[in-house]
Amino acid sequence: MMFPGNSLAAAMVCAAAFFTAMPLSGQIEIQLSVDPVRAILYEQVNARVTIRNNTGGILAFGGESGSAGFFFELDRRRNHAVDRRDRSPLMSGTRLVPGGSVTNDFNLTSLYAIQLRGQYKLRAFVEWNGLLFASQPVDIEILNGFEIARIIAGVPGGEGAARTYILEYLGKEKGEQAYLRIEDTDGTTVYAMHRLGHIVRVRKPDIKVDEAGNVHVLYQTMAMIFVHTAFTPYGVQLFSRNYVDRSNKIALVNLPSGQITVEPMPPKDQISSGNVILPQEGSSNQPSAPGVRMGRGGLFGPKPQ
Repeated sequence: MMFPGNSLAAAMVCAAAFFTAMPLSGQIEIQLSVDPVRAILYEQVNARVTIRNNTGGILAFGGESGSAGFFFELDRRRNHAVDRRDRSPLMSGTRLVPGGSVTNDFNLTSLYAIQLRGQYKLRAFVEWNGLLFASQPVDIEILNGFEIARIIAGVPGGEGAARTYILEYLGKEKGEQAYLRIEDTDGTTVYAMHRLGHIVRVRKPDIKVDEAGNVHVLYQTMAMIFVHTAFTPYGVQLFSRNYVDRSNKIALVNLPSGQITVEPMPPKDQISSGNVILPQEGSSNQPSAPGVRMGRGGLFGPKPQ
């Protein structure tokens, strides 16, 4: 095709702008994986990104002039973008030598307010020297769980505050996973979502609240293993203990003191103390990224109406 005079120059400028805006690969390789790609609503979803520098020079990430920038794009249905909670840089202070690579893990649940079920698409990008490099997209499915049980209890010292503790499950490739969701009683704020692990639904899990407002759950896994775990009203895990009970009579029991125990107690050689976790910030099974709310404000913030 022939372009007379200034038309040729204009066409070249337009073509250059088009190719600069298109996602590229080669000089900078980006590999993206997500786990899990099929998750229950409010479950922690992690993204792992590996960036390889094939530019032939130093590839630096930061705020200085000439450095590269890294970001995600998360779309829900028909390219409707999901906004990040904040705009702080995801990578800074990293310098890659020619041929070098770096791998970072990101908690998407803390980066984005993923509060609706449905199909999502995630891509990772690097912007460098006026060019845009992209990973292959990864599809993520967010689903509602199936409710097993729920209990409502007050929060001692919380000036009338109360919590709803909801046990639910979701079928996955390796079996059914149980989850505990902690939210306020009107369902507007979610304080925590914990994946408890695989369950056997032959027996319904037990759930009780002690005198301190901590929720206790007893559920059965494979090979007659029972797990007793407890969480504070703000979602911090206190402990997890395993019991082997062949009689299948084990249960949570309220003591006169208001505490909760397991009865009948299996022999000591059939008890595993598991991981005893101190009730402090960052000790639960939740993300510890900057800005994540672990206290009264709720981990996920207000739920959509």
